[in-house]
Amino acid sequence: MNTRRMIFFVYLSIMLLTVPAWADGEGSGGERGHRHREEGHVVEQSRAKDAKGRRDDGHDHNETSAKSAAHRRKEEKKGGKEEAGHGHDGEEALMLDEQARQMINLRLARVEKKALKGRLKVFGRIAKDTANYSYARIDGEGVVERITTDLGRVVDPGEVLLVVRRSDGSLEEVKAPIHGIVLSIFVRPRDRVDSLTSLVSIMDVDVLRATIDIYEQDLRFVKEGQKVLLRVSAYPEKVFEGTVRYISPQVDEKTQSIKVRVDVDNKEHLLKLGMFIYGDLLYGAKDHAVVVVPDSAIQELNGESIVFVSENDRLEVREVTIGRKVDGYTEIRDGLEAGEYVVTQGSFYLKSEKAKASFGGGHSH
Repeated sequence: MNTRRMIFFVYLSIMLLTVPAWADGEGSGGERGHRHREEGHVVEQSRAKDAKGRRDDGHDHNETSAKSAAHRRKEEKKGGKEEAGHGHDGEEALMLDEQARQMINLRLARVEKKALKGRLKVFGRIAKDTANYSYARIDGEGVVERITTDLGRVVDPGEVLLVVRRSDGSLEEVKAPIHGIVLSIFVRPRDRVDSLTSLVSIMDVDVLRATIDIYEQDLRFVKEGQKVLLRVSAYPEKVFEGTVRYISPQVDEKTQSIKVRVDVDNKEHLLKLGMFIYGDLLYGAKDHAVVVVPDSAIQELNGESIVFVSENDRLEVREVTIGRKVDGYTEIRDGLEAGEYVVTQGSFYLKSEKAKASFGGGHSH
């Protein structure tokens, strides 16, 4: 019963509201048309007056906007004398007192110009041999008396590897010719050997050869002597330094890449022959320095890259156009000048405050 009564009252209300629209018939429609013509006449008079005002002033909307933009640029060049609490674009700046700055451990960094080096991603393998490889032999003939070394042992030049008894009964020590790891032992005690017999092989793995692939479009970045920073999956946090030693004059027909030889430092003997490697080839800096800030200064808000610029007690939000990221620095192509100061530590907190303000959450003071 209650539901029916409610529906009835709603229906009645609708009817009462719509009665003026149709109950008066033709006479009411005439009055409405008269009022409409009068209102249209007033609107037309108002528009004409506005147009006359613009002609009298000699300005149009575009000219006014241009002058406003020019005025803003002029004010910015005067040293940013905008009303306190507002940035270049008229947005309200964030205001933090000293206590608030200490609470978020706010830190600033000076915008500077640096020559950033480029990085080229590279992939390749450690070679299955090394350039420094040697065999231990004897002059003449004899019988192996005993072996004094082991496979995998690191030896230095002059270290005794085995002892051979000569035909006259004398003993001769066979020594390591180079520094390296004992890779193979080819004989056993009581074996007869001569000057053609390879007794022990030694490989110097302090420096290993690696081959990386460079594609044609990147060849202009590669020169002999350049540094290469390499990694392997076995030690993902470890960086191995290498140097470009040779660039092949041929293009591989299958991969359309150029083979580049890199000598890799391996004094800790962590790298193994045949390992897969990846990393960055560092090529020369640009001819001129670019404006850069630490990576931590860059935040993203509403799909735009922003920084917080410190101006006296204000922290102004500034949109920037970013470029390359190299060694902890980000290139700024537009939006900042060298000498300004930006927030590095604490910038994420400021972004959160700015985001809340955009949604009506207010500002932090």
